Amino acid sequence: MARREAHALCICHGGAILSTRSSESLASLLLVQRVAPAPVDPLKPRDFWALATRTSSLGALLGKTASQIEAELGLEASLSEQVAGRLGVSSQLGPSLEELAERGISAVTGVDESYPSRLRDRLHDGAPPVLYVAGDAALLAEPMLGIVGSRNVDEEGADVARAAAREAVRHRHGVASGGAKGVDQLSMRAALESNGIVAGVLADSLLRSLRQPANAEAVADGRVCLCTPYAPDAGFSVGRAMGRNKVIYALAAATLVVATDEGSGGTWAGAEEAAKKHLGPVLAWTGAGAGPGNRTLVSRGAAEIAAIDELFPLPEQDPRVPAPGAEQLGLEL
Repeated sequence: MARREAHALCICHGGAILSTRSSESLASLLLVQRVAPAPVDPLKPRDFWALATRTSSLGALLGKTASQIEAELGLEASLSEQVAGRLGVSSQLGPSLEELAERGISAVTGVDESYPSRLRDRLHDGAPPVLYVAGDAALLAEPMLGIVGSRNVDEEGADVARAAAREAVRHRHGVASGGAKGVDQLSMRAALESNGIVAGVLADSLLRSLRQPANAEAVADGRVCLCTPYAPDAGFSVGRAMGRNKVIYALAAATLVVATDEGSGGTWAGAEEAAKKHLGPVLAWTGAGAGPGNRTLVSRGAAEIAAIDELFPLPEQDPRVPAPGAEQLGLEL
């Protein structure tokens, strides 16, 4: 979708930060954001992307009434009212974005140049329409090895997580993970210690994460980008963790599952879904430290990795794989 010139708005508070956005970006954010009050619910991902493909310019909808939108696009009356209601709250959005910016957080929409194209390519209409980002969003487009696994990983598994991160950096890849205790944090820390880059996709509050001095320092250093498809103050939930897992698998060139239980737990559910729905190549560790579910993942389509030197070159996803439907990939937004 073509970018347009900045949409100037005369808003006393927060107007400056809105005026730096293109009209396309502003309209996209208004339709899906959860950081400022609005009279109607935000659009779900599949509805947002369907609307984006139905018009040549989301920005051109700014300032139009529900009846005008309905007539121009042929939408149902209820959806036209929802779109008009969402687009009419820019005055409330400016101050909210300004407050987030003061805390180091920006909003990257699906029409912005810095939005990682792999998310749309792999998640299709289930891709999050907005990411809230702390750090350099350009890092999200860099080649990444996803590394995921149990919070309660044993020492052998911990060694694998660290070694995999070091191997990724050696092959000029960053590490994408979820920021949780265990495999996530071990691999992310090892990548940084090896002078690599890290993408942390969070299922918990981004604002709270940035209050931790180590996280804030790593982001300020320019080698870590923390992001979430949820509101920056949203707390942890199982549904958000599953949505976060989809983003990791889609963002990474390939994802290594270090250790997982079989049949239960977030790591198992995320890996099984990623392999089944082809969200990105899934690699399952089967050497020392592997969890009881790792070999089962191999039997369900994951590539077996029994030694760290087998990681690279990473497998490429088969381009003949059919695109999954939007409902299969929907995020809990």
